[in-house]
Amino acid sequence: MNELAKKLQPFIVGSPHIEILKDDFSHQIVDVKSGQVYGFVHLNEGRLIAYEISEPEEVEDEQIPFNTPPNVDRIMEVAQLFIDTFINRDVHFSMLNEWNDNHFMVTYEERDPKLDLLIPHTGCTLHFTRDGILTNADIGQMDFQLLYPEITVSSEDAKQLLRKANYLQLSVHVPDLVEMETNPVVELIYRSNHNIMGVGADGNIETVTEFMNTEELSIEKIQAVNSTSSIEEMLGVNKKLEKNTGEDGSVIWIDPTVYMEEDEEAEPLISIFSDETGHFSFSNLPFEKMDDTPSLPMGKLTEKALEFLELVEGNIHDKYVLEEPIKTVDNEELFDEEERDEAFENELDAEDEEDMAHDYLDSEPTQMFTFYRQHGEFRMESVEAHVHVGIYTGLIRECSVTRLSSSQTANLEKLNPIPTITLQEAEERFFNELEMKLTRCVKDFGDPNIYTLSYLVDFPKTGGHIEKINAHTGEVSYIETGIIKERH
Repeated sequence: MNELAKKLQPFIVGSPHIEILKDDFSHQIVDVKSGQVYGFVHLNEGRLIAYEISEPEEVEDEQIPFNTPPNVDRIMEVAQLFIDTFINRDVHFSMLNEWNDNHFMVTYEERDPKLDLLIPHTGCTLHFTRDGILTNADIGQMDFQLLYPEITVSSEDAKQLLRKANYLQLSVHVPDLVEMETNPVVELIYRSNHNIMGVGADGNIETVTEFMNTEELSIEKIQAVNSTSSIEEMLGVNKKLEKNTGEDGSVIWIDPTVYMEEDEEAEPLISIFSDETGHFSFSNLPFEKMDDTPSLPMGKLTEKALEFLELVEGNIHDKYVLEEPIKTVDNEELFDEEERDEAFENELDAEDEEDMAHDYLDSEPTQMFTFYRQHGEFRMESVEAHVHVGIYTGLIRECSVTRLSSSQTANLEKLNPIPTITLQEAEERFFNELEMKLTRCVKDFGDPNIYTLSYLVDFPKTGGHIEKINAHTGEVSYIETGIIKERH
């Protein structure tokens, strides 16, 4: 630990005398004289795999304005020092980019010795402030396997295959609340198919669903729903509970019989929050499964979810479609005391373990239903609802809804759904700027140590990827990558 402390000392502002002390889940970086905790390190068999430090508080007179350019030379100098100090493998600079305000990221990666391609998730990723203070470091995996499948298609072949796969799609773009302040227009756009990742070296189209080993779920239209209950009833509100006002204007119900210390606040068992931006509610009423308790059939659970969303949103048959649900498996019987002891050995004391077991027994397994907001034939991106129904009681255990604001809805109603720019015209513009780049990629989500070869979308002429093309005006919008410097 003394050796590690010496190595880390130059990366902390002022290079204080530090020591590494073990706590429950990691190791603290502590000032020997003052006892101040600067941050944490995470070790694997004694090897540093992650470093995290709190940014020093700036004195008001010394604060650096956010529009100040980053000290790139200093960032690169400290990054190289970290590589020289902690990485004993042959890694290569990949990219320096601005992640967000006062957060800059430097990536180093190992290289394929045969094809000279960088290998993602190897090397390390370093995070800096604009004045070059290292705040985080994550060291990538060391053990991996490189596959060399036969490359049967060229970059140009891959581009044509991507185009034939209907990579560009007509959609509706609804600006979020932040974007509404500067660009409130709802647009009919052409955008890329989010399920397509790239083209394999063998010419096969590679998708997210295949990579994740999942199936693309079907979408069902919703029939008109009649509700005979109330939101409160479906959450389980009863006369024994006491109604109060919670944080941020939410309405909560607590158990008044639970003893609380004078300065303590009772945890809400049920909560409802709703405003123009959305709805969130939950029910944590206690549940304990009896051996002979049957689970409700999927049809009944679906009815409960539809009825609750109808109460929350109204006329859901005109607004939403329902995604085919993935059936919940109640694995409570797998969570026995022996396995719990093994999973949390040396990490939980007896009181923690008892609390965890109690929390688990009080939590009813739920079936989740996902609803997507539709406008005509177009799905609204990121405007959706999720309803979790208790599989034994039928209680609504949680519901979250993202809503369109009144101004967003008004703009949407004015939208002309017929494009002026044809799909072929949009594809000409899109694929003229696009190139397919042979890249090292993880072959399968379940085994991130095995890398194959794929062609991925790249926009070398413009630097930024095309985000969307307005289907009425032809205006092209680009994704801001934040790249300051990269390997060529």
